[in-house]
Amino acid sequence: MKLNFIGRALLGGVALTVLGAGAQADELKDLKAQLEALQAQVNQLEARPASPALPEGAGWISFKRGSEALAGWNTDRAGDVIPTTSGMTIAITPSADLPAPVHEVTISGYVKGDVIYDFDQDLGDLFSYTAITKNRKKQDHIRLHARQTRFAIKSKSDTAVGQVRTLIEGDFFSGGSFGNTDFRMRHAWGEWDMTPNWTFGAGQTWTNFMSPFTGITTVDFNGDVGLIGASRNAQVRLTWKDGPQLFAIAIENPRDSWLLTGYGASLTTGSSSNLPDFTARWQYEAPGGHQFLISGMLRNYHVDSALVPQGSDSALGWGVQGAVNVNLADVATLTTSVMYGDGIGGYLFAANKGAYLNGVGDIKTIESLGLFAGLIFNVTDTTSINLGWGYTDQSKKDVVNAQLWNGGTQNIDVMSVHGNIIWQPVKQLRLGWEVMWAERQYVTTENSVRGVVHKEDAIRGQFGAWFFF
Repeated sequence: MKLNFIGRALLGGVALTVLGAGAQADELKDLKAQLEALQAQVNQLEARPASPALPEGAGWISFKRGSEALAGWNTDRAGDVIPTTSGMTIAITPSADLPAPVHEVTISGYVKGDVIYDFDQDLGDLFSYTAITKNRKKQDHIRLHARQTRFAIKSKSDTAVGQVRTLIEGDFFSGGSFGNTDFRMRHAWGEWDMTPNWTFGAGQTWTNFMSPFTGITTVDFNGDVGLIGASRNAQVRLTWKDGPQLFAIAIENPRDSWLLTGYGASLTTGSSSNLPDFTARWQYEAPGGHQFLISGMLRNYHVDSALVPQGSDSALGWGVQGAVNVNLADVATLTTSVMYGDGIGGYLFAANKGAYLNGVGDIKTIESLGLFAGLIFNVTDTTSINLGWGYTDQSKKDVVNAQLWNGGTQNIDVMSVHGNIIWQPVKQLRLGWEVMWAERQYVTTENSVRGVVHKEDAIRGQFGAWFFF
C-alpha cells in the first residue's frame, strides 16, 4: 500500500515537472519573439542618417550681435556704410537635417544728430545748392535735426532654386532740405541667384548707372556735386558676376521725365514717358584694393501731340561714366570719377534739367559734365581725414535757352568742397566735424526779365554724431 502511494507521488511530481518545463518553453519562445522585434526596430533606427548635434548653446532659432551675414550685399554708397558689427542677426534652421541657417534676417541702422551753422544764409537740413541764391538775406543761421536717422532690414534665404535676398530701408528725410520728418522708403529691393553667376533683381535701389565706391564719408547728407544725382530708382536688373568682375544691365523708371518742361500753357503735365531708361555697368576689383568702373545710360524724351499743338517729338538722352579708386599703400585712397552726357539730367547731381521744349515743339537736350576727386586718409584705425571736390557744368547756351523758353531757375554750374575729420572711438559711435563750401552759377527771371545770370557762394560748418544700434 505504502509503495503504491509513493509511486503515485513520484508520477505526479514528474508530471508537474513536465508541465512546468512546457510552460517555461512557451515563455522563452514569446521572449525570443519580443527580442527579435526590438532588434528589428533598432536596426531601422541605425539605418537612418544620424542627426548632427548643434553647438553648445545653439538652437534652431538663434540671435547674435552684428550683421555680417549680409555684409557684402547691397551696401550703402561709399562713405555711408553701416558697420557690420552693429545690428542683430536672426538665424532660422527649420530641422535637424539642416544644421546651417537657411534663413537669416539682419536688423541694423543708426540714430544721427546734426548741428549745422550757416555763415551766409540758411541752406536747410542738407547743404542745398539750389538754395544758394541772391534773393536770400545774408545771415548767420543755426539748425539742429535728426532726419538722417536710418533703419534697415535685410534677409537671405537658401532655397532649392538659389539664394533669395531682400532689403527694406528708410529714413526721415522727406521733402528735401526744407522738408518734414515723415518716414520715407529708400530701398525696397529683392534679388534671386538664378545660377552661380547670374542674379535677377527687382524693386527700388541704387541706380545701375551709379558708381557704388566713388566718394568720401561726409557729415553732410548730400555730399559733393559731380557725382550721381538720382541715386535710387525703381528698376529690373540682371547681373553677371565672376570673381572680380561684374556686369549688370537694367531697365529703370524714367523718373526724370518731369525735367522736360514745356513752353506754353498747353503742356501742363511734363513729357510722355513711353520708354524706360536703359543702364549698363561694368565693375572690376583689381588686386591691391584698386577698383574700376564704366557705366552708361540711355533715355528717351517724348511728348505726344495731345500735349503739344505742333505735334509729337522725341529726343535721345545719353550719359557715360568712368570711375577709379586707387589704394595708396593702405594709408590713403584716391577716389575719382568723370561723367558726361547730353540729356543726362538728374543722373548728375546739380544738373537739374535734362532737356527742354522750345516754342516750335522741338525737344532740345542739355549737355552736361560732372567731375569728382577725393582723398581719404586713414590716420589711425579710428580716425580718418576726408577731402572731396566736385564740379557739375551744364552748357550755358543750352541752360539759358531753356530758361528763356520755360522760365524758372536753372543751374549752369556748381562747384563744391567738403573737408572733415571722422572719429569712431568705438564700433557703436561715430563723430564727424566738417566744413563745406559751394559756388553756384544759375540763370533766373528777375523783374520779369528772363535769362539773368547770377553767381553766389556759401559756407557751412557741421557736426554730426552717429549712434549705431
